[in-house]
Amino acid sequence: MTAYNGILFALLTTLSWSIGLFPFTQAARRMGSNVLNHFRLPLATLLLAITAFIIDSAALADLFRCFVPQAWLWFALSGIVGLTLGDYFGFSMYAILGARIGSVLATLAPPATLVLAALLIDERMNVTGIIGIFITIIGVISISLGRRERVKIPDHGHGSIASGIIFGVLSAFCQGAGLVMAKKGIAALDAQYKVISPVHHTFMRVVAATLSLYIFSLISGQLKGVISGIKKSDKATIRYAIAGTMFGPFIGVSLSLYTITLIDVAVAQTIFSLMPAIVMLISFFFFKDKISLQSVIGAITAIGGVVILIWRNEVTAWVSSHLLK
Repeated sequence: MTAYNGILFALLTTLSWSIGLFPFTQAARRMGSNVLNHFRLPLATLLLAITAFIIDSAALADLFRCFVPQAWLWFALSGIVGLTLGDYFGFSMYAILGARIGSVLATLAPPATLVLAALLIDERMNVTGIIGIFITIIGVISISLGRRERVKIPDHGHGSIASGIIFGVLSAFCQGAGLVMAKKGIAALDAQYKVISPVHHTFMRVVAATLSLYIFSLISGQLKGVISGIKKSDKATIRYAIAGTMFGPFIGVSLSLYTITLIDVAVAQTIFSLMPAIVMLISFFFFKDKISLQSVIGAITAIGGVVILIWRNEVTAWVSSHLLK
C-alpha cells in the first residue's frame, strides 16, 4: 500500500508542477528568471513557515533548537542545487521554449537521479526498471521536440532555442541531484528519530535556497537591481509569480518530498517526468493547442514506460518465467 500511495502522491506532484508551469512561464518572461527566483523563494519560505507552524509548531522550533548538522547540510545542498540553481536554469528555459516544450527536458532528470541515488543512498534499479525509464524518456521527448513542434516556438527575445535546451539540460540534472540530496537529509533526520512532515522538510530546503541566493546577490552586487525589478513588476506579473509559487515550491515540492519517503527517488523522478504529457493536455483543454498524432503516440509510450518501471519486479518475474525458460 505504501508504494501505491507513493505513486498517487507522485502523480499529484506532477499535476501541481504542471499547473504551476504556466504562470511561472508568464512571470519569467515579464520580470526575468533571476528576479522571479528572488521573489518566489522568500514568498515560499513565508508560506511554508506559516503552514509548518500550524501543522506542528514544536517540530518547527526543534529544527533550530535541536540542530541536526548532517540533515541541514543535505537539505542546504538540495535547496541550493535543486531550487536556487535548478529553478534558475528552468525559468530561463521556460522563458525561451515555453511551458509545453520546456517541460520535455525534465525527462533528463530520471537518469541523473538514478545514478546519484545509487552513489549516495544505495538505491538499486534492476534492468527492467532502467528500460522503463528510458522508454519514458523516449516517449516524452517525442511529444514535443520533433521538428514540427520546434518551429512553432515563438521568439520572445529571451535567447535562442539552443540556449533554452542547454538551460533545460542543466535544470534537469540539478533537479535530479536536489531530490536525492533531500532524501539524504530526510534519512539523517530519521536516524536521530526526528520524523517530521514534508512541509518541514520543504521549509528547510527553501530556507537554504533563499539564503544562498540572497547572499550571492549581495556579494555580487546584484541585489539592488533585483529588488528594483520586483518593485517595477505590475500586478498581473506578481499574480503570475504568486500562483506559480503556490503550485511549485509550496504544494509541489512538499508533495515531492513526501513521495520520496514512500518510493525510490528514481521511480518518483520518472513519474514526475510525465509532466509534458499533463502540460500537453492542459494546453489542449484550456489553451486550445492542437495535439498531433506523434504527441499522442509519445504520451502513450511514456505512460507505458512508467508502468514498466512501477511494476519492474513483476515484469522481470513474468519475463523470467514465460520467456526465458
